[in-house]
Amino acid sequence: MTTNERQQKILEYLQGEKDSKVSTIISLFDVTPATIRRDLTRLESAGRIARTHGSVHYVDQPVISHFQMRKDNFWDENQAIAKVAASMINPGDTVLFDSGPITYSIASKINQQTDITIVTNSVPIISLLEPPQRNVMLAGGMFDFENMCTIGPDAEAFLDNISASILFLETTGIRGGDGMTVISPFQAGIKRKMISCSRKRVLVMNNSDLNSAGAILFAPFSVLDTIIIARPIEDPALLRQLNHDGIEIIIANP
Repeated sequence: MTTNERQQKILEYLQGEKDSKVSTIISLFDVTPATIRRDLTRLESAGRIARTHGSVHYVDQPVISHFQMRKDNFWDENQAIAKVAASMINPGDTVLFDSGPITYSIASKINQQTDITIVTNSVPIISLLEPPQRNVMLAGGMFDFENMCTIGPDAEAFLDNISASILFLETTGIRGGDGMTVISPFQAGIKRKMISCSRKRVLVMNNSDLNSAGAILFAPFSVLDTIIIARPIEDPALLRQLNHDGIEIIIANP
């Protein structure tokens, strides 16, 4: 049983019981007490549980974040894209992960890899990584609750010192053939900074992103090397633009 599977089992148990002693939860699994306590710490940090004096309480989550909604609604597509993306990572790489459900899926496939350095502003990505993964850096800054990531001038300044081998980038939409868009100027700022400090830039996106456009254009397609998308792009004008810019398009095919 993986760490993520064990934590899901803990949540399922608590959903039924609502409250439990830590010792009871420890007795349910064939792992060390320290391992379960680490699981509980991560679940508490994610806001899924609360702990008081040796007891654990399930936290209902009536509000679903944008991150969680996209993670759940596009599970198959995200996994297919992540499989392709993970194969592009080489030993010794410094891998920069943008925040988002697809990059989270990519990180979940490499969380035991010790021969790379991971840099991100995504709190969910940091929370899923586990030993023996050692080289992990989180950009500090303001916390964006909707997207579960750090943003703002401090996060951008942190990236000034980073030189990434490869960037996995997400977008909330596109604007015709112009490029990639977001809603928040803070999100635009951190994405531009990630692009500027990376040698290879890979956009990972679901086809649903082709049908939406945010208010802020954060970069043209020409900054990209590769796009990994779940299914073929059907817009001929967009395809012409991407081909003109020399961008490799990889279809993940869930």
